[in-house]
Amino acid sequence: MDIVILGLLMVQDLTVYQLNQAFKSGMALIYSASYGSILSAIKKLLALNEITFIELVENGRNKKIYHITEAGRAHFYQWMHADIDGNKLETMALCKVFFLGLIESDDDKKNILENIISSIIRMEESLNQLSQYLSHLQLTNEEKKLHGYQFKTLDYGIRSHGLAREWAQQLLDEL
Repeated sequence: MDIVILGLLMVQDLTVYQLNQAFKSGMALIYSASYGSILSAIKKLLALNEITFIELVENGRNKKIYHITEAGRAHFYQWMHADIDGNKLETMALCKVFFLGLIESDDDKKNILENIISSIIRMEESLNQLSQYLSHLQLTNEEKKLHGYQFKTLDYGIRSHGLAREWAQQLLDEL
């Protein structure tokens, strides 16, 4: 959540309302957020001095406009180049691609995409190993009925990671 807010603030200064709207529109397919989670992340980012705000009065109402600091920019760029946690692979990979336009160097973009592809390949290998292991289990008919659809979800994971890898490779090839 924090990184997504930093990324959005890299594009422009925003109010909490505007951040919420950004999550509802552009980020909705990747990441969902509530006002509460946005406010919590803002509080954390303020404490880390990664964002600041100016307060205005507009139409008789107080309005805080948030701005990313140099520390926030540094954290954002560091995250863009960091390895992806396998447990959050899809969300983090999509967030990195969403914000890839903020990276100026084509070489840096390539490195980020190569990192994403490597992370996907590692997960694919792990899922394929699990599939191989499970395929050698001797199951009763009753166990097959119970676990058959569970194995189908593993198949879905393998296929979706294959598609994600192909998609990321296509992005890399376009650079």
